[in-house]
Amino acid sequence: MLPGAWATPNFPAPPDSTVGMPGDTMVVNGIPMHIRQFNSKKSVLEVLEYYRHYWPRGTEEKPGYTETDVLAPWKIITRVEEGYLMTVQVTEQGDRGSTGLLGMSKLPNPDKDLPELGKGFPKMRGSTVFNDIQSKDIGKQGRTLQLMNPFSVESNANYYRDHFTNQGWAVDMDKGFSGGNSYALRFSNGNQNVIITINKGKNGSVIVAQTEKTG
Repeated sequence: MLPGAWATPNFPAPPDSTVGMPGDTMVVNGIPMHIRQFNSKKSVLEVLEYYRHYWPRGTEEKPGYTETDVLAPWKIITRVEEGYLMTVQVTEQGDRGSTGLLGMSKLPNPDKDLPELGKGFPKMRGSTVFNDIQSKDIGKQGRTLQLMNPFSVESNANYYRDHFTNQGWAVDMDKGFSGGNSYALRFSNGNQNVIITINKGKNGSVIVAQTEKTG
C-alpha cells in the first residue's frame, strides 16, 4: 500500500527475487512514487512473462499492459489500474538472472503542470528525457536520468567530456566498449559525482546518467 492511500492494486515482485527499497524519498518524473528494487534468479524474459500472465490481456480500447524496449538495455512493462500506474523496469544481471525496479504511483492530475524532465542536467540538443528519478537519503541525494537522442555514441561522449571538464570536474573514468557501441564516463567534483553510460540505440544513442551528492 502506498503511504496515505486507502487501497492500491496488488503488485507482487517477480518469482525467486529479493526486494529492497533504494531510497527514503523518491520522485519519478515529478510524481512521488513508491519504488522497490529487485534482484531475481529469473531471466528478463521470464520476469516479463510473469507479468504478462499476472495482468489481464485487456482490450484494444483498454489494454491490460504496455511494453517497450526504447530504453535498451531495459525492458519495460506497465499497467494502469484503479487510478495507479505500475511499472516494471528490468534488465540482465550477467549470468545471475535479472535486476530492476518496481514503481507504483497515483496517476497525476491532468490539469496540474508537471516539472520539466531533465531540467538542469546537460544534454545535447534534440535529446528526449524519458525518466527523471530523484531520491534522497540521510546525507545523500541522487538522481537518475534516462534519455535518448539521434547522435552517435562518440558524439555524446565528446559532449559530456567537454561539458564537465570545462566546468572543472575531474575525469575518473573514460572508456569505450563493444567496438564503440557503448561508452562509460565518470566525473567528480568535491562531494559530487556523475556516472554516464551511453549505448547505441535503434536511431541514435540511449544515455543513462546517475548523479550523487553527499553531505
